[in-house]
Amino acid sequence: MGIMLQRSLRDPVARIIQPFVRFLVKIGLTANIISTLGGLGSTIAALYFFSKGEFFVGVLVVAFFVLFDLFDGAVARASQSGESKWGALLDSTLDRISDAAVFIGGLLFFLKTSDSLIIIFLIAATASFLVSYIKARAESLSIKCDGGIAERSERLIIVLVAYGLHGLGLNYAMAIGMWLVAILSIVTVLQRMMIVYKAVK
Repeated sequence: MGIMLQRSLRDPVARIIQPFVRFLVKIGLTANIISTLGGLGSTIAALYFFSKGEFFVGVLVVAFFVLFDLFDGAVARASQSGESKWGALLDSTLDRISDAAVFIGGLLFFLKTSDSLIIIFLIAATASFLVSYIKARAESLSIKCDGGIAERSERLIIVLVAYGLHGLGLNYAMAIGMWLVAILSIVTVLQRMMIVYKAVK
């Protein structure tokens, strides 16, 4: 479901951002610089705002930097040097760091009050990273392992929406969001394990 949604949006989004991509290439801004700005910006913002309990403002700032993800790949493809293995590794690593910062920022805030939601944060974060790990490990074995009910985009959207609604004072928004991410991530882990299992049989 997630991968179908992303594919259906890919072409329209590509057309919308194309003028910006041409401008970025023209001024010499590389895909690696865009990835670094987006990754570090979202990481710093998440750790700063979420740990202080400023969830709504934090979501706005983090979402701004997350949007950089729309441009780095497009800029790489539009530039003379093209896409590179180093750029792909850099982008993926920065994505994992910023994802961790989003979870850690929220976790640090709730640690102050010894909230029972802490354990759900830990489960959601662990399962979320397992989703990415299984894909990376599978690809190292030359097994394509895309798909699953909740890929990175879906998980990040759910977390940020939950954070934002919590910041606006909506009761139970955080609990519902984190439980949802935890459950969907575990399901996705199992789905990807089955993809690899079937591929090797």
